[in-house]
Amino acid sequence: MKIRASIFLTVTTLFLGSISPALAADAIPTRADQVAAIQSQYMSVFDSQFIRLNALAKKAMTYGPTKAQYKSMLLDFNDVRRLISDGLVSEVSDLDALKAYAAEETGEFAISIPQLEQMVASIKTITCLKGKSSKKVTAIKPICPKGYVKKK
Repeated sequence: MKIRASIFLTVTTLFLGSISPALAADAIPTRADQVAAIQSQYMSVFDSQFIRLNALAKKAMTYGPTKAQYKSMLLDFNDVRRLISDGLVSEVSDLDALKAYAAEETGEFAISIPQLEQMVASIKTITCLKGKSSKKVTAIKPICPKGYVKKK
């Protein structure tokens, strides 16, 4: 009987000793705290990506295919940013889903913006001459139209 009691006492002591009390740090953060954390983590990333996109605007608009891709990316970027901002303001939105969406989209833009930058960097403009008339041709691999000669 004493052996049983000592085993019971030992097991109970080990069990109770391994339970840690709840601390204030373990408390669930408020919605405002979660919103602030998401904003501090992702909004600065979105801001820097937006600056990079705006820096490409002028040169991207000179060539049709890059112009279309730039406009499409900018539209997508603005939609994503608006959706996340509206979700953070809303009292009923799922913050975990918004955080996951922000992480996914910032990752997507982190890949697609450098690709667009590379495309824009490869755009070249040449001047083509035909008699006294000249024509500027802008493309990734520009060639003069028939009858025109590249200006040297």
